[in-house]
Amino acid sequence: MLIAPAERADVIVDFASVRVGTELYLINEGPDKAFQGGKAGTDYSPADPATTGQIMKLVVETLTSPDTTVPPSQLSLPLFEPLGKASRIRRLSLSEQKSVSLPNVGPRQMLLGTLDRSGAPVPMRWDDPVTENPALGATEIWEIHNFTKDAHPIHVHEVQFQVLDRQQAGRATRPAEPWEKGFKDTAVAYPSAVTRLKATFDRAGRYVWHCHMLEHEDNEMMRPYTVG
Repeated sequence: MLIAPAERADVIVDFASVRVGTELYLINEGPDKAFQGGKAGTDYSPADPATTGQIMKLVVETLTSPDTTVPPSQLSLPLFEPLGKASRIRRLSLSEQKSVSLPNVGPRQMLLGTLDRSGAPVPMRWDDPVTENPALGATEIWEIHNFTKDAHPIHVHEVQFQVLDRQQAGRATRPAEPWEKGFKDTAVAYPSAVTRLKATFDRAGRYVWHCHMLEHEDNEMMRPYTVG
């Protein structure tokens, strides 16, 4: 399961058939560098299994009381009800630029923004005027165009959104991944691709949307938006 910074997943694990004393590891197969999509071992080398590849160790022990849990095959999970028709589609951009004062020193600046009429990115900084201002109660589709070489976990505050699909230039639209079928507040935007999200903005106020990579959101990859 692919999961990025700030994403969460509810996972049901059945240990009933695992022998007592077995040691299991939850591992990270993502790369020890900027993620650009693809499969571990094919498109990139996974994280070091001796260090950054390890997340959690689990040891299976003997039952100390009757097992009253429900087997996964008998669980009844709630159905997902998709959001209604959107009243507006917004075209947003993810960009990166060199430092203005010292172009060859320090990290590149990561910026959110909009698109112009020709589809070119219009990068904006935190202090630029608000460009995303949904009406209270409006349902909108946000098309996030990633012009960078990295995947970015995009987080929209105060709403739970639905991931609709993704599309790379010249390729067919790809539906949301199986683990993205429910409501989310963070989704991965792949490089050179459009990620489409749908949300209902049901709470008035001033909030933010941003990349959840700490070094990115602290380097201008965060924008305010206003509901109402």
